[in-house]
Amino acid sequence: MKKVYHLDAEEAPERMIIMGDPQRVQMVSKLLRDPILVSKSRDLFVYKGYYNNVEVGLAAHGMGGPSAAIVIEELIKLGTKYIIRLGTVGSIVNEIDIGDIIVPTGGSFSYGGAGLGLYFNNICPNTAPSYELLYELVNELNKKKIKYYIGSVFSSDSFYAESNYIDTIRRLGFIGVEMECATLFALSNLRNIKSACILVVSNNVIKNKVGDYYNSIINAASVSLNVITKQFH
Repeated sequence: MKKVYHLDAEEAPERMIIMGDPQRVQMVSKLLRDPILVSKSRDLFVYKGYYNNVEVGLAAHGMGGPSAAIVIEELIKLGTKYIIRLGTVGSIVNEIDIGDIIVPTGGSFSYGGAGLGLYFNNICPNTAPSYELLYELVNELNKKKIKYYIGSVFSSDSFYAESNYIDTIRRLGFIGVEMECATLFALSNLRNIKSACILVVSNNVIKNKVGDYYNSIINAASVSLNVITKQFH
């Protein structure tokens, strides 16, 4: 009998890196030693393997807060205690360009959105990352001399309606827009696990500019794997 509704895995590693794109999960799995595909239900691939001689997992969470919430909840039920989301983000600041990295200090969302509408009984949840993981991500980026920015991101539910409110969220001080960080942070704080995000800029919304960011994804994956395999208290 399956332990959870959607993922086929019987258990999940304590340390997970999650990504929206299943193909990105397959790509990053090549960085692991002895990677094993433990679930492919609904193309939400879950791998486990070793990095720095520590067991680590990779999982696809799909697009948007509701899909991410399902995967996060099921990974936690299967034993996960630390999660880093490796994702992409649209920059809404002129100087933050394609291939740059954003480490979010928080994620906001529209009231009732991000797949969280029924969780918190009209109370706005804590959507901040774990300080410990955030600190280690920044420390690792500094060690590797990788350019990055720190700030708040907005987690949108409506990809094709984002242009309607970009000016508003810019005025509120956000530096990027994506779809899942607030969901991860809120559920992590609710379920008492640790999480953080590292985001690669895939496009600059203000400049209406897109481009290649493959090398930045590989760099961010290396940073994420080095951090998630550290010893935490």
